[in-house]
Amino acid sequence: MTSYTRDDQLAVQPEATFGGKIETSGAYIGRLTLAKERTAKTGTRGIEFTFEADDGRVARYLTLWVARANGDKIEYPFSLLSALMACLEVKKIDSTQETVDEWNAATGQWAPTEAQTFPELMNKPVGLLLQREEREWEGKTYVSMKIVQFFDPRDRSTPSEILSGARSGQALEKMVGNLRETVVRADAPPAGAAPTSGGSASFSSIDDDDVPF
Repeated sequence: MTSYTRDDQLAVQPEATFGGKIETSGAYIGRLTLAKERTAKTGTRGIEFTFEADDGRVARYLTLWVARANGDKIEYPFSLLSALMACLEVKKIDSTQETVDEWNAATGQWAPTEAQTFPELMNKPVGLLLQREEREWEGKTYVSMKIVQFFDPRDRSTPSEILSGARSGQALEKMVGNLRETVVRADAPPAGAAPTSGGSASFSSIDDDDVPF
């Protein structure tokens, strides 16, 4: 079993530093339909999310790498996990084994798979601020979404406002204004990113799990 305890000090840090797929930068309200543990080849541990907006659009493979192989927190991604927990009013999360549907690149179908999930983070109303990213790889342009911040969908308050009791939603509006239409990166695309020309990609040949920490 894996456990993480919310860090209220880190929860506010992201604000200081800044029926289809969601592929546009912006603030979205919906639910995390999946929050499963993921372990890189380096031993680094993370949580992979699937987010479904209220309008039916979905963002998959949203991963936060939160702890090194030795158990040390990776501060910035862990701050986002703490931010999510603050928005959901959760102090601690524990993983549990569950059967989930995952995409099998070899068969081209969804199939049931055993995974460690975090039920306390799933299927609750939550807001996500997402940044669109593009990567050029082997002659194609791939699109993925990156989590910038979480917020309470009831009043659009961010973790700093929630934890201070000064709810207003003003911090989120500033962060939305600071989003870029697209961030262009030169590294390999993450698992689950798809080429802009359409179709899907599994990137089984790309060592995206070899995270640099």
